[in-house]
Amino acid sequence: MKKNRESFACYLFCAVFLIGFFGVMFITAELSGNSLTSFIPEFSRDMIIKWEDIKAIFDLKE
Repeated sequence: MKKNRESFACYLFCAVFLIGFFGVMFITAELSGNSLTSFIPEFSRDMIIKWEDIKAIFDLKE
């Protein structure tokens, strides 16, 4: 039981650390006038591959 508690504490610490690390980077970029969200590409419905295309690529038959 103690090992499970230590593992949970480790995962919790790592998650909080990563969220804090990337959060500080995001906030600093926003405050300096550089938006990090502009680097994330936007996806439209046309960019999603359809099942018919997958069947054609892998030559699948139903």
